[in-house]
Amino acid sequence: MTVQNIFQQKAKITAENLRENLKKLNYSVSDINLKKYNFEFDVFQQKSKAKILVYFGNKGIKTLIQGNRKSRIYNQIESILNGTFYFEEEDIIEPYEYIGSDESGKGDFFGPLVVCAFAFSDFMKEDFIKLNIKDSKEINDEEILKIYDKLKNNYTDRFEVIEIHPSKYNQLYDKIQNLNDILIWAHSKAINNLLKRFDFGNVIIDKFVSEISFEDKIPTNKKILFEEKAERFNGVAAASIIARARLLKWFDKKSKEIGLKIPLGASNSVTKCAQEIQTKKGNKLLSELIKLHFKNFKEINN
Repeated sequence: MTVQNIFQQKAKITAENLRENLKKLNYSVSDINLKKYNFEFDVFQQKSKAKILVYFGNKGIKTLIQGNRKSRIYNQIESILNGTFYFEEEDIIEPYEYIGSDESGKGDFFGPLVVCAFAFSDFMKEDFIKLNIKDSKEINDEEILKIYDKLKNNYTDRFEVIEIHPSKYNQLYDKIQNLNDILIWAHSKAINNLLKRFDFGNVIIDKFVSEISFEDKIPTNKKILFEEKAERFNGVAAASIIARARLLKWFDKKSKEIGLKIPLGASNSVTKCAQEIQTKKGNKLLSELIKLHFKNFKEINN
């Protein structure tokens, strides 16, 4: 029996025991379902509902609660389980210090995929207000580049960037065939590089996959929070600005090198630009500028 199978059996027993204990406390519970990486069951009380998930992997098992953190049933189950980590927290207080991680470029036909991790500490808050640190999608490109220069000057040791240029990106995608797996690798590498300098206990990642995907990728003693719209946290916002700035700098540099303005995005006008580069500069140069798995590539010769 493999290590994972052993932990799967332990996770099943844990889920069964939890279910029985909750039944004894007069909660209604559903049957236990086996998913790819976890056992799970629903818990009901009147019109309220929560879900218990018991994950298993090569390093052990982990019990999670999924539901509305403000609900009565959620808080009751929290006190029963005592010390679990939760999904879907609505009003999370920003940790005193943590590593925030975000990416840019995954939706652009041209250019690299850029991932940045930033080590944020509470003493930076006042400075971040002055710098106008917020979600990069809420700032124009000119301002992003200005803020990036200030972050680089003031906090250069506080961030790590993984910049995967198109040639390397296409090699990885050809091998892995999954963008999320590439992102998991890049986020993990940036975060782990930064943890060598800042041994913070918390990590916040702008959510694109479930936390189980990062199992064995980041030290198990770190508390990882996957949040949608995580740019509301200062560290993730700073990471998003840095990643976006690095992407913009690549576009500017390559546009000057080839004498043609390279556009962001993946629209029809982007495809037309790629066709123009192909005609004027050839396939070899084009392949060094684009992500080959995008549908734009298939449309170039149509």
